[in-house]
Amino acid sequence: MKNQTTRNGFIGSLTAIALIVGLTPAVQAATTANSNLTQTINAGVLSTSILDAGGSVVASPSFAMTAGTVSTSAGQTVTGTFGSNTQRITVDNPGASNTGFTLTLAATTGPTATWTNGTNTYPFNAGTSAAGQLTVNATPGTLTPVVGTATGITKGTTATFSGGTNTPVSLLNAGATSDDVWNGYLTGVTLSQTIPAATPAGSYTIGLTQTVTAQ
Repeated sequence: MKNQTTRNGFIGSLTAIALIVGLTPAVQAATTANSNLTQTINAGVLSTSILDAGGSVVASPSFAMTAGTVSTSAGQTVTGTFGSNTQRITVDNPGASNTGFTLTLAATTGPTATWTNGTNTYPFNAGTSAAGQLTVNATPGTLTPVVGTATGITKGTTATFSGGTNTPVSLLNAGATSDDVWNGYLTGVTLSQTIPAATPAGSYTIGLTQTVTAQ
């Protein structure tokens, strides 16, 4: 009987412990959990290109001047247009410059560039009109914003390459009040080139490069 009492007392103690544990409140699980997502949007790259009406890059843009005639007299002038609906002078500023930009035009190979047909050449930037000078005028051109507005953007005025220099000619000037995120294009820039006397017949070309720079 003594051993049995001891065993019963031990069993009773286990039962008491089990009851105490059973009365402890259970921890409740949360039914919601909040998170914050973070994201960084970086500014894009300021760029310029010649695009077609569908927005694709024109691989080899080319603009034709009117035809001239061989003459023994100086002062003949041919004209043309830089920028058309199928070859748009485009600038893209995806937040790259918050203070505006400038778009300029100059001869690709520098001040020694010439009109050439492979054999014969004549200047685009001579010291006098009679010797051959190229004039660019963006004023008559049409500026078409695609993203943003035309606020704070002005077109360049008439400028002539002369004196053997290749000082870039202004096409567009976007000031600090222009939209920080902007895309658009320019068409209808007028060109005129005086041709020296006795320039031989032929098909002449000269390379031009447009450059966009942050203000």
